[in-house]
Amino acid sequence: MFVVILKKEDFKSSKRWREISAALELPEDRKEVAVMRIPGLLPVEEGWKVSFNTCPPDEWLAGENIDGSRQYLIHSKSPRFIAEILDDVDDMRIGGFQYQMNTGQWLSDFFWLDPPPEDLTALLNEAESFIIEYDQELGID
Repeated sequence: MFVVILKKEDFKSSKRWREISAALELPEDRKEVAVMRIPGLLPVEEGWKVSFNTCPPDEWLAGENIDGSRQYLIHSKSPRFIAEILDDVDDMRIGGFQYQMNTGQWLSDFFWLDPPPEDLTALLNEAESFIIEYDQELGID
């Protein structure tokens, strides 16, 4: 468990917000916004503690949008990214990086949270293995 001890002056110091967000290992462009949006922080009493569960999510996650029309692959460890899983090349948007898997599916519209590695081979092989295993667990051929 990770504990951040907050004092009243913390809310007036952007430096302290950056320190807290750095401890939370947030991407640089999200630090102040994300930390300031932690629910229930204001008002605060001096010495009040906010606990954060530091148990990381699984490395690979699959999800879909609310109506089930789009599927996504999420890689939660560095290099972190979100990519759309497409069954048909006709659904693909023009531009950006796309990867066709041996299953015939495509990974498309990569959104990188960390800089991508120069060689994507191992990462994309892991992604494909995860999707195959995930589909098998769901009974999808």
